[in-house]
Amino acid sequence: MLSINKILSKKNLTKFSLIFALLLCLLDMPYWYYQLFRIFGTIGFIYLAYLDYKSKIKITPQLFVACAIIINPILKISFERDTWHIFDLILAIIIIVTIIFEKQIKKISFNNNGK
Repeated sequence: MLSINKILSKKNLTKFSLIFALLLCLLDMPYWYYQLFRIFGTIGFIYLAYLDYKSKIKITPQLFVACAIIINPILKISFERDTWHIFDLILAIIIIVTIIFEKQIKKISFNNNGK
């Protein structure tokens, strides 16, 4: 079970914000929202990758960097709207899974540290 301090950590607030923003992308939002999400989403995913890298977690930093690359605002990857909806759902699910299985991810990373 997640404690209130754990839920209110900067890392989890970033994750919950990204989940909310990704789910808003599924609605018919104005174009500027998607552009703004690309900027802040990329920053958010890079921040999460940095925190996990700093904590010596080996699995999720690469995953978060890949997410940042997909939505980055500089070298845009263009897809149809329906394809973006699928990506938005997948990215939200990835974040939810990292919240739910955070302890197991840390355990796996630290058990494989010596190999």
